[in-house]
Amino acid sequence: GSGGIDETDWYPVGGGESGWIAARADDPEVVFAGSYGGHLTRFDARTGQARNINAWPDNPMGHGAADLKYRFQWTFPIVLSPLNPGVLYVGAQVLFRSRTEGQTWEAISPDLTRNDTTKQRPSGGPITKDNTSIEYYGTIFTIAPSPKDSQLIWVGTDDGLVQVTRDGGKTWQNVTPPGITAGTQVSTIEASPHDAATAYVAATRYKLDDFAPYAFVTHDLGKTWRRITAGIAATHFVRVVREDPARRGLLYAGTEFGVYVSLDDGASWQPLQLNLPVVPVHDLVIKDNDLAAATHGRSFWILDDVSPLRQLAAEVQRGDRHLFTPGDAWRTPGGGFGGGGGGGGGGAPGVGQNPPSGALIYVYLKQVPDTEARLEILDARDSVVRRWSTRPANPEDSLRLTAGLNRLVWNLRYADAHRFRGLVLWAGGTQGPVAVPGTYKARVTAGPWSETQPFTVREDPRVKYATADLQRQFDLLIQIRDRLSAANDAVTRIREVRGQIDAVVGHARGQAGARDIAARADSLKTKLAAIEEAIYQVKNQSGEDPLNFPIRLNNRISALASVVGSADAPPTDQAVAVFTELSALLQAQLDRLKAVLETDLPAFNTLVKSKDLPAVIAK
Repeated sequence: GSGGIDETDWYPVGGGESGWIAARADDPEVVFAGSYGGHLTRFDARTGQARNINAWPDNPMGHGAADLKYRFQWTFPIVLSPLNPGVLYVGAQVLFRSRTEGQTWEAISPDLTRNDTTKQRPSGGPITKDNTSIEYYGTIFTIAPSPKDSQLIWVGTDDGLVQVTRDGGKTWQNVTPPGITAGTQVSTIEASPHDAATAYVAATRYKLDDFAPYAFVTHDLGKTWRRITAGIAATHFVRVVREDPARRGLLYAGTEFGVYVSLDDGASWQPLQLNLPVVPVHDLVIKDNDLAAATHGRSFWILDDVSPLRQLAAEVQRGDRHLFTPGDAWRTPGGGFGGGGGGGGGGAPGVGQNPPSGALIYVYLKQVPDTEARLEILDARDSVVRRWSTRPANPEDSLRLTAGLNRLVWNLRYADAHRFRGLVLWAGGTQGPVAVPGTYKARVTAGPWSETQPFTVREDPRVKYATADLQRQFDLLIQIRDRLSAANDAVTRIREVRGQIDAVVGHARGQAGARDIAARADSLKTKLAAIEEAIYQVKNQSGEDPLNFPIRLNNRISALASVVGSADAPPTDQAVAVFTELSALLQAQLDRLKAVLETDLPAFNTLVKSKDLPAVIAK
């Protein structure tokens, strides 16, 4: 949800407690999911039904593996072809393939395991046994169809073999790396998204009291292998290695203690822990610009936006400063000021964090600059949309930088409307409108150094309105924002003038003419108060007060922004009409204020100057 990720964002997709899931890339409403005993379902979110499509629906409960025709592990792999989402693979000791979503299955391999029958006996005994398939051994543990070649499939077993077929399963070749021996569990094989001949293997031997990391790479279809564990701690055994689909040789490793990254195809590794707890990482997935980690016992974690790692080159690391090219930023619903009533609920327990909303901008600084540094967002015409500074005029424009990599977030909103202290608004706020889809630029400046990088703001693909409609919405919201600023600035100006008037009256007390000055001051303040009270409900002190004291012009204007920005859509005709009316009413008050400040105030200043008192300055 918009406030976070909670239980309502999840739903069951079939299968059971132990299994894999695989969603069709071309129809994500269809999900295949597994469980122990070879249980496999096809779930369709449109109907809510989960059809059992076991590759061999002969329930094995209570039997040892030796009794079975097919040995399906507790977590037998379920994988869809990345090149043909209608082709489904599952693994027992043989590899099964279905082209009909489980209606029919064919075994496309012989037994690909070591088939050690001494390890296929019933579990437990002599009194109590526990044969649920978690004990089954000599099974296919990982399947990796190549995303470059539909005939190329890699298979790893839980008893230490790596097998490959280059002809869709007709023939198989044992290409096990020399460092993988009997008893080693081949945890994951990653078929390179860049090169059909390249694959990465992660294997574990912790069950044999060997906690060393085992990870290998081949660039020649398994003819030769290279161990790639330099930099990974000696006891951080590796369960998974993934290659970044956008940058060849950029690798991520999930270990028993966290995540590592390699920028050089595994020649060296360094921790990518950040705020991730020390936790076993069982799998990693790169989705668009994000890295998702499945942990054991600590839920899912997502590293939002790995684009800096993709762009990190040797010359960047040697340099003093660098602005990375931002990834695409997606608009989220709502372009207005937001806000509701005065009340608000607390946060729900057990809610996961959403990623930052907006454009993520990364800046590398070897040292924090001594001079002022600025971050600016520019539109397609190079006009400044937002500006932040290490030496800001206003606190909301503050920019904080540290040595190293800085992540800065632009929430895609233009500058907010002006505020004043104690402002209370009902069903409205002061947030600036969301930028329309299009091309923008990020510019960082520090002294003589300046660097600019382009990026794109994209619309939610579910929104059907044209960009021209969103531009109409934006144009009206900008006008509303500016009128709200004008209203709030008027209140601020009135209060500043009134404060100076009171100071003058205080200085005049006890002097000749003090009574005349006080009378003139009261008359001037009465006129200013009438204007202020027409613009803002001065009796409002808390969020619920508008229920008792009618809102005034600035609140009505702000609330209109919430209406116009409630969804990604053009403004209604009525919204335009209401804005025209409110703008005219506000202008009448601004004209009254101008007349008071240009006529009544100078007359008051003439009087106080004749008494050698300081004049009131209207800024």
